[in-house]
Amino acid sequence: MSRPDRSEVHKLVTHFPKKGKKSEDIMERIISEKEKDMDFSSGNIFGSMCTEPLEIAKEVYLRFIGSNLGNPGLYEGTQELEREVHEAVASLINAEAAKSLSVGGGTEGNIIALWRARELSGKNKVLLPKSAHFSFKKACSMLKMEPDHVSLTEKYTMDLEELAEKIDDETAAVVGIAGTTEHGAIDPIRKIAELTDDIYLHVDAAFGGFVIPFLKESGHDLPDFSFEIEGVDSLVLDPHKMGISPVPLGLLYSRHEDHIYIDSPYLTGQRQKSIRGTRASASIPAFWATLNYLGKEGYKKMISRCMENTYYLLDRMKEEGFEPTTEPYMNIVSFKYDEPKRMVNEMAERGWNISRTVNPPGLRFVIMPHVTTKKIDEIVKDLGDLK
Repeated sequence: MSRPDRSEVHKLVTHFPKKGKKSEDIMERIISEKEKDMDFSSGNIFGSMCTEPLEIAKEVYLRFIGSNLGNPGLYEGTQELEREVHEAVASLINAEAAKSLSVGGGTEGNIIALWRARELSGKNKVLLPKSAHFSFKKACSMLKMEPDHVSLTEKYTMDLEELAEKIDDETAAVVGIAGTTEHGAIDPIRKIAELTDDIYLHVDAAFGGFVIPFLKESGHDLPDFSFEIEGVDSLVLDPHKMGISPVPLGLLYSRHEDHIYIDSPYLTGQRQKSIRGTRASASIPAFWATLNYLGKEGYKKMISRCMENTYYLLDRMKEEGFEPTTEPYMNIVSFKYDEPKRMVNEMAERGWNISRTVNPPGLRFVIMPHVTTKKIDEIVKDLGDLK
């Protein structure tokens, strides 16, 4: 086929087209723009908590691309697969007695959790560690709640003594993190629960929720974080991270789901408990396919390989003189560095994606399934050259 004039192709998005275009012209532009995106298959992405979905998940996703569980009665099959997904993951995090909800990811789950805490308590104060994800800033702004950040220990977990001092009669919720964004640290959720008593305790396990259970089964000594702890009221985890589901998909589990909802009488579902009305739902059957394809043993092998590569990166970076911020809890590792923004930008010019930490300033790496030892050797060499 002949290549269209590029200026004509760009008119596709400059103005709303008066007439439809040929599919070849449309795909020419699409292919051109997609080539600008970084691709997980390159192995050059070290800063993302997501990875390439399985081929079977992509195929399933396309079959359900029109599903919308915001109007669940029209999608009985999608709804059944959702139920099975929720029950399977519940068995992983001891949440069999909890209610569950599919959300767009950790951000939506965190907002809903604080919404419930506010409505149940009638209070507005939220205690959360300084390592908490920025989504809590969104949540508190939207909900008119007051965040109060608790300092971190030398292991970058919530300081329990300071938490105990800050808990008071105005506290609506306490937040703990199981797999912090910067360092992968795991707050001592069981000890936090001992302090919160009847205060709502939410656990953000968006990343760690699909890592910690499998590492523990493989013999890693990691703290409990989920519903085996009686004081945990809600927990969010993201299948689109280490669950390797297509984005977007998060799962929120709660002991209080039935208390907070909005009536939706003109839809087949009479109540809505999510923030979204219409919900693109293809990622749910895609994740159902993924977890059934891999099974527990498949996830354990995949995550163990990620940890082996994490330690490999740790050793190689030490050889180049980079000091780790802390020993890795999971497949996230960071290194102290005074000029992280400069390094991130210069590495991007060389085709690499890494990210930076703020507390303390440094370089952050997420070792996902697409990362190989060959790519680790290559990136460490470039980092050493630019150091």
